[in-house]
Amino acid sequence: MELVCIVCPKGCRMTVENGVVTGNTCKKGEAFAKAEATCPMRTVCSTVATAFAEMPVLPVRTDGEIPKAKIGELMKLVNTIKVEKKLHRGDVVAKNVVGTKVNLIATATIY
Repeated sequence: MELVCIVCPKGCRMTVENGVVTGNTCKKGEAFAKAEATCPMRTVCSTVATAFAEMPVLPVRTDGEIPKAKIGELMKLVNTIKVEKKLHRGDVVAKNVVGTKVNLIATATIY
């Protein structure tokens, strides 16, 4: 597997074969490559519908990383959410999304 490290601005081009990482210039790059090869994780940003005409959608994100394989399931959930009350940035919109112990939080305040 070939990939470009995103841990720092260097952007090392790395290869992972049989659990061995080459091309990295630091330990963080090695850890990133191993994680990406075994269980890639992502923070997800999106929007959810609201009941407020002045702000019909609310930007949200996960407050941690979820397995990349669960993003589709998360997006199906996101598409069903409609916020009915005023929220502040950082408030939880949905708890324990797709069984990951990660929450979906507001990234803006509904005024």
